[in-house]
Amino acid sequence: MPGMSNREAVLQRLRSEARDIRRNSWRALRAAGAGHVGGALSAAELLAALYFHYLRIRPDEPDWPDRDRFVLSKGHGNAALAAVLAQAGFFEESRLDEFYAYESLLGMHPDIKCEGVEMSTGGLGHGLSVGVGMALGARLQKKDFRTVVMIGDGELQEGSNWEAAMAAAHMSLSNLTAIVDYNKVQQSGHVRDRMALEPLADKWRAFGWAVREIDGHDVGEIVDVLDALPLEQDKPSFVIAHTVKGKGASFAEDTYLWHNNAVTDEVYAQALAELEAQA
Repeated sequence: MPGMSNREAVLQRLRSEARDIRRNSWRALRAAGAGHVGGALSAAELLAALYFHYLRIRPDEPDWPDRDRFVLSKGHGNAALAAVLAQAGFFEESRLDEFYAYESLLGMHPDIKCEGVEMSTGGLGHGLSVGVGMALGARLQKKDFRTVVMIGDGELQEGSNWEAAMAAAHMSLSNLTAIVDYNKVQQSGHVRDRMALEPLADKWRAFGWAVREIDGHDVGEIVDVLDALPLEQDKPSFVIAHTVKGKGASFAEDTYLWHNNAVTDEVYAQALAELEAQA
């Protein structure tokens, strides 16, 4: 648009991509008939900024050795990952209509056989450990690719995350970033009621990580923190992204009922109508 700064043009594009991630997440889940809605919608801006601003990737060469690595450890958000991979050009958007279909590579959780997917996830608590291995592998190969792992907040109740956190700090893996999609709702209720995580930032600092908190729906804040990586020299970076479960669909926001639910034609129509109104 005339008179728009380059930064604002970038942010406008990322907001548009985030809306499309939500739209395409609903498309995929409607094709499946049901699925993990809340955690897909809460991650839309984060995924948009990662794939369209930060990650060095080649969709036409998904196995490019020097690509940055992204692991969706909270694998139940795969509808959003499938959406962003399609939008980035790893495969045609029409394949979203095969989500969770028989023999489709687009399942309810990521499958490493799918273009652009770095790790099969879904068993919570494992992504960060694999991310540590990827980051260490870059160092051993003397390569400069970066590794980003997105973790769910309920997932942080898994002890393996803390073993990985301790190892990453011990090895000074500054090429590793973990982002927690802190929407504060897990499968059966609010995180604070199931197993509270606070003081979350203090815990990660105590484990030896550099930490920053952001609004996970503000693309400006997301871009700024990504551009600042690593947050400190010789330390892995941890980004606490405060988000809303089910963001963009009023009936799905901040409730565990839409962690996983049926997506009917009526639900789909309402969700898209709300997205259109927001646009």
